[in-house]
Amino acid sequence: MDPRSGRDDPGDGEPLRGLGPDVPLRASGPALGQPGADAGPPRQRRGRRAAGVLGASGGLAAALGLAAHHYPSGSSTTVAVSAFSSYLVALAPLSALLLLLGRRWIAAGLAAALTAGAVAALAPTYAGDQVATAGRPLTVLTANVKLGQAGAAGVVAAVERSGADVVLLQELTPALRRQLADAGLDAVLPHSVVEPWPGAEGIGLWSRYRLADETRHDELTFPAVSARLVLDDEQPGPVVLTLHAAGPWPQAADDWVRDLAKLPALLDRVAREADVLGSPVLIGGDLNATWGNAQFRGLLQDGYRDAAEVLGAPWTTTFPAVPRAPALIGIDHVLVRGAGPRELRTVGIPGSDHRGVVATVVLPAA
Repeated sequence: MDPRSGRDDPGDGEPLRGLGPDVPLRASGPALGQPGADAGPPRQRRGRRAAGVLGASGGLAAALGLAAHHYPSGSSTTVAVSAFSSYLVALAPLSALLLLLGRRWIAAGLAAALTAGAVAALAPTYAGDQVATAGRPLTVLTANVKLGQAGAAGVVAAVERSGADVVLLQELTPALRRQLADAGLDAVLPHSVVEPWPGAEGIGLWSRYRLADETRHDELTFPAVSARLVLDDEQPGPVVLTLHAAGPWPQAADDWVRDLAKLPALLDRVAREADVLGSPVLIGGDLNATWGNAQFRGLLQDGYRDAAEVLGAPWTTTFPAVPRAPALIGIDHVLVRGAGPRELRTVGIPGSDHRGVVATVVLPAA
């Protein structure tokens, strides 16, 4: 009842004056923020709701991936999310499409902006640079041999098929070192500097060319080794460094964080030493990081480039290597400085959970 008039309020049952007794009150227009989402037959409404839910879920996953791509990882979980961030951000355009189908216009606009961010994050890995052609080619094979469990004969066969001039092996154990010698690796590549150790600490470098300035580096969790190639014409060849960064899982990521923080200084020192003779630098190994990890991209400065990035080959994946299934992420890399990548591919390494990376680079003319 309206206390001012003593009459019942029209909303209590009496029809509004001027509308007539049979005209009910109805809300006009769609729900706020969801224009058109609930219009149409029930089947269409259900389809739009489903598209909206899926689109929103994909958008949240893409936003998580984009944040992880830009944010330096500090824990095992964030390292893993960053490593797979390329898959997550790829959901952004699908999210925008689904939200459009669901008539969630505002959310679709946000997903479109997210798509632009995803393109900016991934474009460098697809664009590539002009492939180097002029100069002297050199082929490098790098592989993690899984705690020495890779088959020596299979490793040597991969080396011979690839035509590698330089081979870099991580997790090289004393037993596998002997088996590789027995299988003929030293006959194919007679010059080497190796540090075989039990477990994951061992590492080795083999070369078709004579080596000079062999050095062991102990800044990281596992030792790294480097040497300068002396080419057949006695010209100073590239400085080659092989390394193995600590894994971020299943253990805590503390060692991984420290290794990735120390790597820029190590790479800078190697570059300065190479500059004395005007030598290029080639780095190969298991970095336990992908393009999605901000710390890995932080290594690509002062002339260092990732061969996969230069060649526009972001899906050069190496881990995990399991039968009848593709590897999901690329954590094994070849970095170059002062040399041009020409070709990049992966090869199977029997007994290892990593695929090997074979990179052909072009050295500048003397």
